[in-house]
Amino acid sequence: MFAPRDLGPTTRITAFSLSGLSTLVVSIRFYCRLCVVGKLKLYDYIMAMAVLSTWGLCVVNHYQLLYGTGRQPKPRPDPPAHIHYLLYGSARSWYSYQILYLADLALIKLSILTFYLTIATTQTFRRLVIVSIAVVAVFSVLMIFLNAFECPGDPSIAITPAIFRDRGQECFDLATLYYSQAAFNIFSDIVILVLPMPSLIQLRMHKFKRWALLAVFSVGIMAPVASALRIWGLYLWSNGKYNSRYNGAYVLFWSQVELNTAICCASVPSLQPLFKRIFGGLSRYQRRNAYYYYGDGPLSIVEENVAEEKDGLGPLSGLETSHSSYTPAKRMVNHGTEPDIILTCEMSDEEEIRNRVIQFSSQRSSLNSHPPKSPERPQDILMLPG
Repeated sequence: MFAPRDLGPTTRITAFSLSGLSTLVVSIRFYCRLCVVGKLKLYDYIMAMAVLSTWGLCVVNHYQLLYGTGRQPKPRPDPPAHIHYLLYGSARSWYSYQILYLADLALIKLSILTFYLTIATTQTFRRLVIVSIAVVAVFSVLMIFLNAFECPGDPSIAITPAIFRDRGQECFDLATLYYSQAAFNIFSDIVILVLPMPSLIQLRMHKFKRWALLAVFSVGIMAPVASALRIWGLYLWSNGKYNSRYNGAYVLFWSQVELNTAICCASVPSLQPLFKRIFGGLSRYQRRNAYYYYGDGPLSIVEENVAEEKDGLGPLSGLETSHSSYTPAKRMVNHGTEPDIILTCEMSDEEEIRNRVIQFSSQRSSLNSHPPKSPERPQDILMLPG
């Protein structure tokens, strides 16, 4: 499969195999989401667009390899007409690749950050996520614009064989653009990986479950590692001189590894219902005063232990609400092992619950800080003025 004179078969098989694997992972993710939560969220649709973009990139990579990328020069040169055909196809396919790659990577990052918004329970975490979304979106749009108009004087040069002759005169240096994009990708991957860790560490839950949840999120460390390996491919391509066409296959290879690794790592947390069936007990966690089902945000409150709720020991039992207080509708969900009761409510109801928790906490803190003074003589309470 691996041919020293032709990296095309290796790159092509890797691209389609990894894209098939990431598609399988996302399909299982959608199955878990639909069976447990009952619907898909915005970040699921964004990830579906990323998977489609990855398959589109596989097609583009196929034509890049078809037009000579990854091949060593032949002992006998091709006829001029065939060389012009290869250069023309190579220019167009590389132009499509550099734009689609940036769009695909942006969709993956935005899907992860949009998911973070659904589990953000503190204003600081939420603001950091919003800022990260803005930075990723602005940088991605800017880089797509620069790559689309890499030849400001005459943009049409980028899709013609002239790009290989006149790049230094009228076009941007692609190596500089690619290195800057790779540096930002590694930095943003690390930020996205570290962003939820403080909130996860502060979870009030069993130590084993906390570490298991941290391990699920830490799978994302593979994404910046893949991005760093792509820099090695960029180095070979930019410094190959006469072998740049051959070394370009390394860029395509590690780009596919980077994108599909990111898709799989981003989908691992949503596979917790599957992990629950296999390992048990890793699909729910406790966050202070309520239990939140991971992946559905604060809009779904899960009773982790139904027996505790029946005994009045639930997470909100201390509120001692009356029978006329809000009681969300219950629906049974069968995971195949044990029934869970999921309490669903709209945004206004969720805000009401949060307000009650905050009000109850403030009342307790005020009572502790200013305890009521008892009268010197208890019988004075019964005495009427007069």
